[in-house]
Amino acid sequence: MTRDDGDRPPAEERILQATIDGLTRLDPAALTLQRICRSAGVTAPTVYYHFGNKDGMIAAAIERLASDWVDMMDAAVSREGDLGLTLAQAVAAWEATITAPNRPIAVFAWATLLMAESSEQSRDALIRVRDRTLLLVTESLTPHMNDEVATRFAGLVIDAVVSSALQYELDRDRQGLRDRLEGLVGLVGASAGVGLS
Repeated sequence: MTRDDGDRPPAEERILQATIDGLTRLDPAALTLQRICRSAGVTAPTVYYHFGNKDGMIAAAIERLASDWVDMMDAAVSREGDLGLTLAQAVAAWEATITAPNRPIAVFAWATLLMAESSEQSRDALIRVRDRTLLLVTESLTPHMNDEVATRFAGLVIDAVVSSALQYELDRDRQGLRDRLEGLVGLVGASAGVGLS
């Protein structure tokens, strides 16, 4: 039994999901226009209509995947309470994100390495994701340290989280991942003059 077209998501959504699925494989061959169209059940002109070109399609998928990740982080990390609570919530959210089936942080790093030089649209999408993530982390740290220090640490935190995600992709060691993230939290807490357990 097949679904009738009334039950199918709109073409734009199907294209985005097929592209996200391709991105999560971390395989450039999974991002061919032919494969995306086949997976989404659309033709190339439909992709062009919604996204302008293949680069626009990939940039939109990167932003969607990363936006979902940042929204989840934003909801999971309280800006109320002490720094220890904020950082513990951040570790739990980062670990969940890094180990999630769609691997948004690994996709972000992979796309940065693979596409930043080849596609201005993808590079711009990656920069918007990086800026939004930097703002989120800075806002989480600002109640606990001055703005300049929070901004500086936010960049270091993001870099360390991406590095932890890449290491997890290599070793699949969840305890090692947790240890790396908790070590990061310890450094941030010590720098803020807060003893964390």
